[in-house]
Formats: sequence, C-alpha cells, structure tokens
Amino acid sequence: MKKVLSVALSGAMLCTILGGCSSGTKQAETTQAASEAVSEAAQEGEGGETEAAEGEAVELEMLLHKVEITDIMNTMVEDFHEDYPNITITVNCPSDHKTVLQSRAVANEMPDFVTFPYDNDYLIYATDGFFEDLTNEEFMKQNISEDVYLDNQLDGKSYFLPVLSNACGVFYNVDMFEENGIEIPTTMDEFFEVCETFKAKGITALSCSDQETWTLSALGDRLTGLIFDDKGELFQGIADGTASAADSEGMRKVGEIFLKMRDYAQPDSLGVGYEQAINEFANGETAMMYQGTWLLPLVLKANPDMNVSVFPLPGETEEQTRVGINMDLGIAVSVDSEHKEAAKTFLEWLSTTENAQKLADMEGSPSLIKGVEAATPQFESLVALIDEGKSFRISRNYWKSGMVSEINNVFQRLLVSKDVDEFLEDLDNSVKMIYNQ
Repeated sequence: MKKVLSVALSGAMLCTILGGCSSGTKQAETTQAASEAVSEAAQEGEGGETEAAEGEAVELEMLLHKVEITDIMNTMVEDFHEDYPNITITVNCPSDHKTVLQSRAVANEMPDFVTFPYDNDYLIYATDGFFEDLTNEEFMKQNISEDVYLDNQLDGKSYFLPVLSNACGVFYNVDMFEENGIEIPTTMDEFFEVCETFKAKGITALSCSDQETWTLSALGDRLTGLIFDDKGELFQGIADGTASAADSEGMRKVGEIFLKMRDYAQPDSLGVGYEQAINEFANGETAMMYQGTWLLPLVLKANPDMNVSVFPLPGETEEQTRVGINMDLGIAVSVDSEHKEAAKTFLEWLSTTENAQKLADMEGSPSLIKGVEAATPQFESLVALIDEGKSFRISRNYWKSGMVSEINNVFQRLLVSKDVDEFLEDLDNSVKMIYNQ
C-alpha cells in the first residue's frame, strides 16, 4: 500500500536511519537492521494477526521520539514481553526523529509503532493514511476519558493512543501560602485576590519571564481555551473576514487578564529571562509562577529544598476551571504493519490503569489514561481535572503554522503598550498576515 506523504521533504533528506538510543545499543546499524527485518517480514506475506493469536514469535519495532525516556520505554516493553513472551518489541530512538520518520515513510518502510507529541508535523501522517484507524478499538473508548478521546481525534477518527501529556498550572510556594494564611483560589477573582493579598504584604506575587517570548504563549493560548473555549474558529474567522478580535468579548478578556497579571509581577518583567524568573521563584522572592509541568525539575534544581506545588489557573467560575493539555506521548500503529493484532495488544496492555501507572510513576508527567494517580504529587490537582474530563487541547494546535511565534510578539507588545484595544487590532493584523500569506 503506497501512500503519498504531503509533508514537504528536504532535498538533503537521508534515506538511511540516523542516530541511536540513549542506552547505547541501538545505533544506526541496529536501526537499519530493524528496517530490514520489517521488510523481510512484509515479504513473508500477511498473517501477522494469526501469528499473534497463535502465540508464534512476533517482532515489532517502535520509533520513539523522546530520547529521554528510552530506558523507561525499554522497561515497559520488557514487562510486556513477560506477559506476552511471543511478542518482542525493539525500541529505536534516532536523534532526528522527524527526519527518520520522513525517510521511512518515503521508503514505504514504516515501523510497527510511531510515537509523537500532538504536533501538526506528525499528525499529517495520520491524515495521509500511514496510521491504523483505532476508533473502534474497545481499549480506546474504555481506558481514556471521553474528553481526551474526542480531543485527540482527527476528522472524527482515532489514529493514536494518547498516553502522557504536559499541562500548565500555577506553581506556588506552599510555605509562603501557609505562613500568610492564603487558600488556593478556585475562581479567577479569587486568584487576583490572592495576588492582591501578597502585594499588600510587600511580596511580589508572580514571577514572569517576559523577555523570552516563548513563555508568553504558554499563558496566552491556554487563556483562549480557558476563557472562551477557542478551537481556532476566531483566527480562521479573522482570516476569512467574518470575525474580528476587536469584536470578541472572549479575546478582550484574555488581553485584560494577561495584562492584569503583570500588575502583580516584577516591575521589570520585560527584562527578566526564564532562568532569572525561576531563580527568583525558587528562592522565595516571588510567591507563584505560571508555567508547564516541565518547570518542576528546574525549580527543584535551583532550590532542592523548596516546598512547591501546583494548582490550576482558575476559570471565571469554579465549574469553568479546566486544564489545558498537550499530548506529549501518543502511539500509533502503522497501517502496513504485518503484525497489527500484536501491536494493538501492546496498546491495550499499556492503556490499562495498572501498566499506565507504572509508566507514569517512572516518567512523572500527567497520564491521559483513566484511573492513573498523579505520579508527581505536585501535579495531583491537574491530573484530577484530567480524570474528571475537565481538560482541553491547547489552542495553538488549531492555529496555522507560524501563528504561535507571531502571537508571542503580539502579547509582548501588549505588555509594552498596556493598551488592550491596540492589542486586539494588532492581533487582527497578525492573524491576517499569517493566515493569508
């Protein structure tokens, strides 16, 4: 089954497999050997499902995009092999995952599994027909919440098992909250009351790193989902001439909240970089910092003894509080795999609460599998919302390529002008530039 990949390929694209696994045992030659094994298996004809069903030896290949979890994934596949001795999975993690995946797609030698984050550069393989349709698999419906299941569909179909996510929240100094008798806020108004309380005590409430524009959209695109549940309709409407940011009550609120938060941040936040902001928070110079789950190890590196936790940025009401998530680890099965049944058996095994808990305990990120408890205690409140179905896919996933970088600049200009009307006009112009170029 030959498919056409609509991703633009570089003229310098290599047709060999690059890089290797962090374990040091799966270098380019090993990956090439795995590719040859896949090709040989294909030449043997169909029947992989029969082999799996009858307990005959089956060898699968996984192309992993997260080099940092290679050892963790190898542990998981070893545990799986104990339960299913006839199925062996080789984990390959090239240094340039996207390049390798493109090469394999062009050569029509896709691995049995492909892992990836929720990223349009990867999702194109699903829409171009490279991944198996998992929509009707029972484990997909039973083992992940309805919101996660629906949010990770493409054109109404499920092409991958969403396993782990990253999420953003408000990191806070637990001791500082307790010493000042401050409760965790449950609404946006209560959040700003907390900020005002700290300000009245002479304490900088928020640590912001506004010098580095990428940190701005971590808040901006999640606010659009939290405040008015945007799924890309506003920007598309602006591009089509049927909508305007200036006429959007939701986007106006986003600008107002974004700007108001700086009333409680460092007065020179536009001159503060990411590392400085982390150090100020970790060393007790500020009470809170809004960022993604990836911030925790950086904070604890700066101050290993810090008593830090995380709460979700509240909605306008407690009922409207949801956490914006982005899938960080999804697993798809190649539509041309000769061993689809065995591959799906692994996905079903991995999506059970017990095994997903093992993975989460080792990796630490919020799990997208139902029933998995927070492996990292600081993330319990975020995981609880995900389990309750109170999550949303962050807005950047709906925007046209290039819009994330552009909106970072728009938000930074808002912090300079402090004019929400100007911000909305600026956003209109930026959307038209990106979408209609």
